[in-house]
Amino acid sequence: MSLASRLLADLPLVTRTERVGALAIELECIEDFEAAVTVFTDRVLGERLSEAVFEDLCPMFGAMWPAARALAERVAATPLDGVPVLELGCGLALPSLAAAARGAAVTATDQHPATEALLARNLARNGLDVHFARFDWRGQAPFADRSFAVVMASDVLYTATMGPLVLDTVDRFLAYGGVAWIADPGRAWLEDFAAMAVARGFAVDMDVLGPEDGAFVLTLRRMAGAVLPP
Repeated sequence: MSLASRLLADLPLVTRTERVGALAIELECIEDFEAAVTVFTDRVLGERLSEAVFEDLCPMFGAMWPAARALAERVAATPLDGVPVLELGCGLALPSLAAAARGAAVTATDQHPATEALLARNLARNGLDVHFARFDWRGQAPFADRSFAVVMASDVLYTATMGPLVLDTVDRFLAYGGVAWIADPGRAWLEDFAAMAVARGFAVDMDVLGPEDGAFVLTLRRMAGAVLPP
């Protein structure tokens, strides 16, 4: 058993129905994130592992965050038949599942070593097809630059310093004429990120979406225009 599997075994999971637009998606996810972190921390301490291991393997990937719900709402409202879609830092990948249900050709990516196994179970549960790639944004990509009509991410601006990396990654993989969606719970530096995107040559719109908790969804389009409807 791998280190990640050993540390993440027996986390408190539950199956929930996430309703986004007209879609109902069944997700196995962490029931209580704080309880899961407590279990995980006890295992890290018990095995005398480093703080770096805790940061790399912390089970944030398995929780359902409001920004991901909001992004999935945007996805579910958009015609995506045959459209190549990339999700960055997918975690539970609810937006990717919503995109696949809308007919998109989806690639979901994440760094966490346990993401793929949980995603595979949720894909099978819903009869959907999403390609997964483990990907460090600073490293070599397993797909071509400028190859996705839609690039999307939620809750990736978790520190102010993440803005340039997120924007570089979006810019790298978004096809000319494409659209990017970045969902965020409304952190203090979100407007700074929007201004940075405008300076990079994107038109930026901001909406508030989400049936319960709400989140901000930024829509980035290259100034040349987008292939998808607003």
